[in-house]
Amino acid sequence: MRCLATCAITTIFALSPALAAAGPKKAAAVEIKPNGQEIVLDAIVASVDDKPITLSDLSKRLSPPRKLSLREASNDPEAVKALDQMILERLIELEAAAKQISISDQEVDDYVNEVAERNSLSRPEFEVALKKEGQTIDSYRKQIRLDILKTKLMSTMMRGGVSVSDGEIDDYIKAHPELSHSGTAIKLSLITISQEGRSQEQVETKIAEVLAALDAGDSFSDVAKRFSDGPNTAEGGSLGLVAESDLSPAIVKAIFPLDKGQHSPPIRSVQGAQIFYVEQRFSAIDDDDDEEHEVAVRQEVKSLLQKQKSQDRVSSFFINDLYKKHSVDKKL
Repeated sequence: MRCLATCAITTIFALSPALAAAGPKKAAAVEIKPNGQEIVLDAIVASVDDKPITLSDLSKRLSPPRKLSLREASNDPEAVKALDQMILERLIELEAAAKQISISDQEVDDYVNEVAERNSLSRPEFEVALKKEGQTIDSYRKQIRLDILKTKLMSTMMRGGVSVSDGEIDDYIKAHPELSHSGTAIKLSLITISQEGRSQEQVETKIAEVLAALDAGDSFSDVAKRFSDGPNTAEGGSLGLVAESDLSPAIVKAIFPLDKGQHSPPIRSVQGAQIFYVEQRFSAIDDDDDEEHEVAVRQEVKSLLQKQKSQDRVSSFFINDLYKKHSVDKKL
């Protein structure tokens, strides 16, 4: 079974490089020994909108949890990274509250059950698997809740969509001559079965389940959403329009005999297996096909640019905008 933590909604954000470093001196609870020695019992290592994050809070987030002095925490990369994540979580919680976005316990449970089902586990089996990975069901539920909040925040940001001009499409095509009419292009989708966290027997079982679903008439997109470990799972495994010249010989060999609407046999490697699906082929054989190719290329480029703009907007929000909207004081 693949790492369960990666089954959560996958949206990864870089942390802000511009966390405020200015602010008052570290506030600490101290104990004075009879010999005059001062021992720090706890300290404020950051604050978000004047709500503190303490050294003890930070220590509990480390793996394994351990007590650190302020100096040790400042020089510990794991502690610094954990503190950045805690600050981001606080910011997400505050922004969600400001936008009146809430998550019910039922929503979290439904998603946990869905992740368990994707891994062919019952809920009790899933909780046992989490323990083997060093997680509790409570910590996993908190992670899921935060991921759902992120997704809902992104949805509010993306209302109205993203526009792409014809000029932007033209510029992209000029910069990527491999998409021109001079060669063959294929619109592909992909199901990836990862070897990570699975035995070879489990990989083969998963491949058999995928092939059985496809043979039963399920759409490739739906099967990809249910089974694929790839990064494009949410899009039904779509890779968009790909120049045949960009594909490896092994992939070209696997998809060469396929017609539109057919999938390849599994292509196995040490990383797992891949199953490709041909949505459509384009080649500059005659003027009609050439025109169809151009329309398809422009539509795919438009979709790609819309996706890139959306990702840029989301990244900017979580890296910069969110920190500007709130008061953040990081003391490590």
